Amino acid sequence: MSKESVLADLRETVGKEDPPGEWFTVDQALIDRYIAISGEEGWVHTDPVRAKKETKFGGTIAPGNLGIAMMPKLSHKTSVYSRHPRKYSLNQGWDKIRYLTPLVSGSRVRARSKLLSVDEATDGSLRVAVEYRMEVEGREKPWCLGVKVGRFFF
Repeated sequence: MSKESVLADLRETVGKEDPPGEWFTVDQALIDRYIAISGEEGWVHTDPVRAKKETKFGGTIAPGNLGIAMMPKLSHKTSVYSRHPRKYSLNQGWDKIRYLTPLVSGSRVRARSKLLSVDEATDGSLRVAVEYRMEVEGREKPWCLGVKVGRFFF
């Protein structure tokens, strides 16, 4: 697929939400593995007994940054990043990251994505902005959301 056909397809999908990814359980073991890497060692994430006793959440909560880290994995099969062939892509960062509700350990989440914009850069790459939202099963508010900005190279 050529860059021109990818660009045409992307322009047709701007503003359209992709199907959701599959449900995934965020359990204490995953939270602990993430904390071992990130160093976010607050007791509200690591101590289930204390978190149950001293918070309104009923248990530990996942670090918000874990949600952002999981977005690519949980949306891989459905997002714009997986649908279009290219030589390679680069992540340029995240905009407008918000954590809207705490995520209690044991909750199930899934990712949704929507292409917000695509622009052709002067170097020939395509700059894409994709909104990601991490939904929580049984809850109206998402756990977190943000806009991933990246470049597709051909």
